[in-house]
Amino acid sequence: MAQSVNFDVTDVLNITCKKGDTFSMTLTLKNSAGTALPLATDGYLFVMQVKNRVPFGDKRSGKTRDEIIIATPSAAKAKAGQKTTNFLFEVPVANDSGQVTIEASAETMSKLKAGTYAYDFQHIKPNATGLDTHTTILKGSFIVNPDISEFF
Repeated sequence: MAQSVNFDVTDVLNITCKKGDTFSMTLTLKNSAGTALPLATDGYLFVMQVKNRVPFGDKRSGKTRDEIIIATPSAAKAKAGQKTTNFLFEVPVANDSGQVTIEASAETMSKLKAGTYAYDFQHIKPNATGLDTHTTILKGSFIVNPDISEFF
């Protein structure tokens, strides 16, 4: 008899990028049989948020809040206790070969502070019943390295 079940399918992928450089990441998503998902036909939505934990209120309290550093447009709205962001990735582009691309312009990336943040990446598969399937597929560190050249 099974002792436990784990529904967390999230993989860890640490991302390092450069402040002021164009950010572009293409992922190929497949099902458990290794077949590419028809992302465009099935109407998948994609959400990525990069966050920083910052002190909240009295520093001695140890309380923190999430600050969104950059997000996809569909994820830019903050929940209570979060600071929102004006920095956005472009709208993710998906195709029926299982590929989804997340991008941010060099100008957008130039506005981010160098540092180490946390991120996650989710896909949402719409369902006609209204019970959409949300799956976090990646999480990890999002490291923005400083750059010497500044064009913006």
